Amino acid sequence: MSSRFLPEAIRGVWFYVPEDFDLERGHERTRQQLAFRIDGSFTRYQIKNDSRRAIETGDYTYDGNFLILRGRNTDTFRVRQKGHWRWDLEGKKKEQRLLRALIDLDAPEELSAAAARDIRILPLRVQIQGRYKGDDTIFEAIYKPAEGEARQVGTFFVEEHPGQKRWVGITPLVHGIEPATWERIIEDSFLDLFLGKPDDVGVVTLRLLDSGESRVFNYKVDN
Repeated sequence: MSSRFLPEAIRGVWFYVPEDFDLERGHERTRQQLAFRIDGSFTRYQIKNDSRRAIETGDYTYDGNFLILRGRNTDTFRVRQKGHWRWDLEGKKKEQRLLRALIDLDAPEELSAAAARDIRILPLRVQIQGRYKGDDTIFEAIYKPAEGEARQVGTFFVEEHPGQKRWVGITPLVHGIEPATWERIIEDSFLDLFLGKPDDVGVVTLRLLDSGESRVFNYKVDN
């Protein structure tokens, strides 16, 4: 197992779907999300007809090989990590998938040099979408060039911690965006533009879930 796939890697929000889930119409189908917290608790959400509601809470353990969910029932899965964006769960009766994004991805593609430069120079080219309000949201980062088709370049989730701290877990879906550029995307496109410059955000920690690299910046001072 790759050293970057540590138990902490499961933290945050995933889509939880059957292995035969139709990803071509992913956002039209009834689906679930699982939000894992570092205190060992989880929340299960159901998404149906463009609405999302919490349907279960419980606790979990993950040792790098097996995931045990203890909610209304206890479910045990063997985990097969296919990438930082997809884990396959082998249960006794059925198989499920944990996905950071509802896309059919064998491996992240390389951005063209022109696209990577465009995003580096103008991070606001990457716009943020959030389909649902409230905690445990999966945000989508969409690159919209001046010409050409838009494409999803990543997803991320945000944890709130005491002291106005935020922890952002970023799932890159392409290669070519540097960590420093992701920092500017979160600061400029997400905090400034999408959230409207919130005054209750101080220190922000970013973690890239593919490489494990982290960056920290003080949003409150910068603004």
